[in-house]
Amino acid sequence: MSQLHPSLTAVLDDTYGVILYQEQVLRIAHEIAGLSLAESDLLRRAMSHFDPGKLMQNLKEKFVRGAGERQQIASDLAEKIWDMMAAFAGYGFPKAHAASYAQVAWNSAWCKAHYPAEFLSAVLANWGGYYSQRVYLMEARRVGFPPRPPHINFSGRECAVLYPGGSAILYLGLDQVRDLTNRTLQRIIQQRPFHSLEEFLLRVDPRPAEAQNLIRCGALVGLGTIPSLLQQLGRGTRKPGQPSLFEVEPAMDEPDWTLVERVAAQQEILGIGVDAHPLDLYAEQLRRIQAISTVEALGTSGKKVTVAGVRQSHRRSKTSSGEWMAFLTLEDFDGMLDVVLFPTVFRFTRKEIFTENRPILVEGVMETNSEREDPFLRAERVHLLGE
Repeated sequence: MSQLHPSLTAVLDDTYGVILYQEQVLRIAHEIAGLSLAESDLLRRAMSHFDPGKLMQNLKEKFVRGAGERQQIASDLAEKIWDMMAAFAGYGFPKAHAASYAQVAWNSAWCKAHYPAEFLSAVLANWGGYYSQRVYLMEARRVGFPPRPPHINFSGRECAVLYPGGSAILYLGLDQVRDLTNRTLQRIIQQRPFHSLEEFLLRVDPRPAEAQNLIRCGALVGLGTIPSLLQQLGRGTRKPGQPSLFEVEPAMDEPDWTLVERVAAQQEILGIGVDAHPLDLYAEQLRRIQAISTVEALGTSGKKVTVAGVRQSHRRSKTSSGEWMAFLTLEDFDGMLDVVLFPTVFRFTRKEIFTENRPILVEGVMETNSEREDPFLRAERVHLLGE
């Protein structure tokens, strides 16, 4: 790639004429304009939005003057070089920092490609990463490892992967259960397996609230339906460590909770619904309104579409006229889609769209412009599903 001036070649040749690293800003200022290393570092910090007063203006004047004296660079060209530095310096990494991030990204990509279940388990055990834990649960479903809620017989302290039948099963950790004490968690792991609620209560001796939360979030699946287990728990009168005089006769299994009830309880106790993708709860409504997937929407440039999904991320921005607009990323079963809410739409969009984790419905037109490689959905109306 051609440079603005031959003197930049030695500094920018490795990055094809683009300033990527903060060290390049330092070198350009020092080697081309003759600023001292201390002044070059002040320039780097000032360009990264730490400008104390008129420092930038003073440094610019010295840079333009020094570039002319040392490299015979005309003042207008020196100003172009300065503008190029200013445009990139605020986003630049130190080269060592960039290399470290690249190594982490490469290792993570390799782990996800070769050991996807273990990789996602580790991310979930870390309670998410750049995105919330919910986003990684959705990714686990997408790649074929639908997660399961914590279970007293299978879960570890943190999220873990088991291969009981040769296929990976991903269980959330017991540490995700609200109000579960460390004592109870350790006793569960030490005393299992459990074959009945009575056996679990006798050997672990959890507090009533702990036992109730475990039952409600699905941690005793296989030992009875949630209603029957709660009924058994409610009529227990034993003392800690004391078995019943007569064997407790399990209640007749009542119909189990519906998917909506289970997900609501998991949301309350685990902080996230595990048994279903958020869109699963609105399947009938989505069929009725004929919403299309994010992947289908990407192939319909210029057409009006209706897309449902969960907000993965968002940010607000001001236009040149000072009006607020918003950008958000919508995720569904199949992929992701960028959505733009211009001021005329943003001002009438409820704030819950950006604060709640409920699925949303976006109606608008798919567009493509020269500044964006991927099509985006220009929103005309955004609202919460179910309303």
